Amino acid sequence: MKHFIGLVALPLLLGSLSQDVIAQKRPFTWPNGKKMAISLSFDDARNSNVEGGTALLDEYDVKATFYLVPENAKRRLEGWKKAVAKGHEMGNHSLNHACSGNFVWARKNPLEDYTLEKMRAELIETNRQIKDMLGVTPTTYAYPCGQTFIGRGKNTQSFVPVISDLFVAGRTWLDEAPVDPTYCDMAVLTGMETDGKSFEQILGTIEDAKKGGQWLVLAGHETAASGPQTTRLDVLRKICEYAKDPANGVWIAPIGEIAAYVKAARDSMNIPEMVTANSRNELLLTAEKGKGIGPKIAYMPEWKAFGWFTANDRVEWEMEVPKSGKYEVQMEWSVDDKTAGNTFVIESAGAKLNGTIDKSGSWETFKTKSLGHIQLKAGRQKLTFGSNSKRENNGLLDLRVLKLVPVK
Repeated sequence: MKHFIGLVALPLLLGSLSQDVIAQKRPFTWPNGKKMAISLSFDDARNSNVEGGTALLDEYDVKATFYLVPENAKRRLEGWKKAVAKGHEMGNHSLNHACSGNFVWARKNPLEDYTLEKMRAELIETNRQIKDMLGVTPTTYAYPCGQTFIGRGKNTQSFVPVISDLFVAGRTWLDEAPVDPTYCDMAVLTGMETDGKSFEQILGTIEDAKKGGQWLVLAGHETAASGPQTTRLDVLRKICEYAKDPANGVWIAPIGEIAAYVKAARDSMNIPEMVTANSRNELLLTAEKGKGIGPKIAYMPEWKAFGWFTANDRVEWEMEVPKSGKYEVQMEWSVDDKTAGNTFVIESAGAKLNGTIDKSGSWETFKTKSLGHIQLKAGRQKLTFGSNSKRENNGLLDLRVLKLVPVK
């Protein structure tokens, strides 16, 4: 790992940790030294949003996200145009605010009667109408009633994949925890209620989220002095004052803006997650999705690769193998010529593949080659890649990707 030599403190630090330390654990970094993020959001395009809510927000130069139902927005169209001009985000809240028929008022168009095709078509139409009215195309979505499923019984389906495909982020409703930026599903961001709450109640949630460096997505409806489903203006004012005080370390911005930042930051982070097959039944085991385990292994974001320091370091992936059979294992790696020649072992559910690390030319030169074949069983399982040497100090390689390709 030539590109690690300058990091003198890293081996010393890592060497003091336990054998099973997970390499990717580190706090999420917010911009400009901020300790947390807050997004304000309001649903339905209520009249009070542009009659009082945006005026208060504009006093503090705070931008919020408003989730629009087009028919509602048309009632105060000039007010919504002014909100756009002030920099507030306009989000998609569906064409008909469809919810479960358990809400009696929703039974004309209940989610139980939807198909994924109908949902997709309506969301695209909603975006079109908002673009025609306000000149902006929504990039985020809020689930009406916080509900993410269509159909009923055995025919129930999640439409979260549709939201993931069409939007940068989706927000739910009446949740009980802030968003963890390193873990969250961007299509299912948790939304915590501001309606009917005092500032003291909300402040407790803010402080808890700050301790964990989290993203607090607040959600409400009306913005007025009082009333049902209302985020009171006096409470909204105190939230703005708190967030704009530099001493509190808060970044307050619309959901779309923060979602874009989180996505970009996560693209350079190692966040283990389940690997599923693509349309060709191939499994792409990237370093970003693997778990580094060992005394000194480290994920290197600038290379999008794991680097080995000892023979006890390894990487582990959780994966869902689509079908049983023989898979070709392709590897993308780098290693300098002096370090090359060490042996590796790949293991999954009793199957093994052994081999030797070839030269790539340098630590900075990544190459791809086939390592051979491994027999895998269908289903969820772990795959590990590690050293097959007993030598304590074993640089092995820098590993970027293992690709499993089914052999026909």
